[in-house]
Amino acid sequence: MFSNLSINGLPNWDIMILKILIGLMVIVGLMIVIVGYGYRSATKLPDNNPESFLASGKKTEKVVVCIGDSITHGRVSHNYVDELENRYSDRDVSFVNAGINSELSYNVLLRIDQVVKCAPDFITILIGTNDASATLNEKNAARYVKKQNLPRIPNRHWYEENLIAIIDILQEKTTARIGLLSLPPITEDRTHSGYQRTAEYSGFIKKLAGQRNLAYLPLNELMDEILQTRDSQIKSSYVAGKYGLMYKAIFSHYILGQSWDEIAENNGFVFLTDNLHLNLRGALLATELIDGFLAVSTPK
Repeated sequence: MFSNLSINGLPNWDIMILKILIGLMVIVGLMIVIVGYGYRSATKLPDNNPESFLASGKKTEKVVVCIGDSITHGRVSHNYVDELENRYSDRDVSFVNAGINSELSYNVLLRIDQVVKCAPDFITILIGTNDASATLNEKNAARYVKKQNLPRIPNRHWYEENLIAIIDILQEKTTARIGLLSLPPITEDRTHSGYQRTAEYSGFIKKLAGQRNLAYLPLNELMDEILQTRDSQIKSSYVAGKYGLMYKAIFSHYILGQSWDEIAENNGFVFLTDNLHLNLRGALLATELIDGFLAVSTPK
């Protein structure tokens, strides 16, 4: 008569359901913690961001500000600004990381006064990957408009206007030497429209550097030269607006502890990790170019 009741009076099947629900709650809670940790790790601002630098009151003989998006931010990409800081650790130089994930040239223009306040002696600019990506399909363009609060659909002409405006302000309000980096390719498939688009945008960057007597740092060209000699091993074709490979890379790096190079190798890339961001090899190319730009005048 009482065989279907547990000691506390609940039927056995109710206890089983309760255990299953508790187990599911634990799993969901753990997933929330993991996702939250990965998100915070991927979006945390660099410790040497402009606001922190200004608040610190730090005084050094030279100040270098590196402007950019996630490739400069260095949380979902190997951090080339940290590589530079390590190289110059025995010199009186401050490196300020003014990179922010997902930003376009328009967003950089809105916050350019913060860079000016840092009173930089040198400025490097690596911006345009998201501008170029936004032009690859309408859905991705709409996503950027919404996420980044853009006043219009991005296109190449608008990118050029914004980059010129950024240079205008920096040349007017600072005495800094300015170096423009061309864009790393979107994906390493040389036949892909994203790859070709970043080459087109880089062509404008080179032209602008010549017109304004700025240093031009040919990151795109160096990568393309090497990629021409290699057969593509990419395991996932890039579709603008699809970020599954990026989220997988973030999980692999921050949760599983894999290096960006390991992630790149698993995905078949030479310089990239997820069609957009840099591994150590790619970041070191940027580091070398900027190091050469700084070498002439930085204290030793």
